[in-house]
Amino acid sequence: MNYLHYKCKVKPEHFIQVSLSAKANIRLLDTVNFYKYQTGKPYETASEHLDISSVEIKVPFKSTWHVVIEHGFYEGTIKANVKVV
Repeated sequence: MNYLHYKCKVKPEHFIQVSLSAKANIRLLDTVNFYKYQTGKPYETASEHLDISSVEIKVPFKSTWHVVIEHGFYEGTIKANVKVV
């Protein structure tokens, strides 16, 4: 599986901003669901955005969140800028 991974500690009053150099699928997972994702087990996302190049995500509660960026069918290298604001 070809993906980028960013781990963020976020409070509900903040957002996670994601900007990509190409369109991709962006998923926001808690720690338990990220490990399920990694092992190929069924998982649930807190937020999912398909085929986009930028998004601002509001988290549902304070936690450590995992931003997963899947390259999908894009053949080149994707650069990502992920930050908490």
